[in-house]
Amino acid sequence: MTQDILTLADKHYPEVVRLRRTIHANPELAFEEHETSKLVAETLEKVGAEVQRGVARTGVVATIKGTKGSGRTIGLRADMDALPILEATGLEFASKNPGKMHACGHDAHTAIGLGAAMILADLRDQFAGEVRILFQPSEERNPGGAPFMIDEGALNGVDEIYGLHVIAQNDAGTVGFCEGEMMASADELYITIKGKSAHGARPQFGIDPIVISAQVIIALQTLVSRNIDPFSQGVITIGSIHGGFAPNIIPEEVKLVGTLRSMTKEWRDYAHKRVVEIVEGVCASMGASCDVHIDKGYPVLSNDPSKTRFAEDAACELFGSDKVFKAERLMGAEDFAYYLEKVPGTFYRLGIRNISQGITADIHNDHFTIDEASLKTGIAMQAYLALKALNA
Repeated sequence: MTQDILTLADKHYPEVVRLRRTIHANPELAFEEHETSKLVAETLEKVGAEVQRGVARTGVVATIKGTKGSGRTIGLRADMDALPILEATGLEFASKNPGKMHACGHDAHTAIGLGAAMILADLRDQFAGEVRILFQPSEERNPGGAPFMIDEGALNGVDEIYGLHVIAQNDAGTVGFCEGEMMASADELYITIKGKSAHGARPQFGIDPIVISAQVIIALQTLVSRNIDPFSQGVITIGSIHGGFAPNIIPEEVKLVGTLRSMTKEWRDYAHKRVVEIVEGVCASMGASCDVHIDKGYPVLSNDPSKTRFAEDAACELFGSDKVFKAERLMGAEDFAYYLEKVPGTFYRLGIRNISQGITADIHNDHFTIDEASLKTGIAMQAYLALKALNA
């Protein structure tokens, strides 16, 4: 079967490249993927997939059924949204929509999902059961499209699910896997410190929220340095401070905005509690009051160990072990985590780097692009994973 997959990947590769370039030239932001969704649906209908449009507003769910009867249902996922970035690649198929760019590789993910559908449609007489491909809107915007896809039934009946993401630190033609916790939860912190305004030359008559905010920021760093197991991983970053308007006036309040990342649910829950305690404690000790709001984002992405080993074995069979790498755990977040909370599966990396061609820019960069040879690897891997899982 591996040779069939690789042969069909070669066959469909030119069309997958064309689709990727079309999507790249016409990027659409979260929940605005109307033209992308239309292209996806029309392409899927041409290969005989059952297509459901308008899932989670702009999502598409495709089902490809084997001709050997009923069986298991394997899920594949492809995200479709772009980022609000002005492209600077100079590609002939660069974004036609100023200020919007596929800088995270979702154009490649979508094209790979379509290519996998083409291969599976060609091989439908070789399997029982069905493959369900979720073309998801809005991965880039919290809360992301995944929970909405789940709420609207896209995951109903799915036995296991697989997803991929491009990575610029590994060469095209390679794939990487990581058992267990792979990506962090991501929560947003909104803190308002309320003091008392006064003349800057007479601070004794005020309560200075700027000084207090400095104490709060330093104290919050103890969450990672003193409240987390040294062998665990967590991050807290205050990325925005707003307060004051003149050099000689102590302001009434200061607003802090930050991010909190964790690799375990347990420490995430504990950190939420400690953030509130630390901020309230520091403010109370200095005579101020505060409001603390934590906006929960994506959960920890935890890959099922057995499904990860299954996928890694599949990659070795398909490409050879020299094309498989150990994927790094990252403190970035990904809403594929919501699917993995519901059904077992794994999220893996697809190398897209080509140093000789100067393709090295990281994701979320205005010069980001991919070695398109990676598309062939992606469509073969996704299709083979689905077939191997159905026949397991």
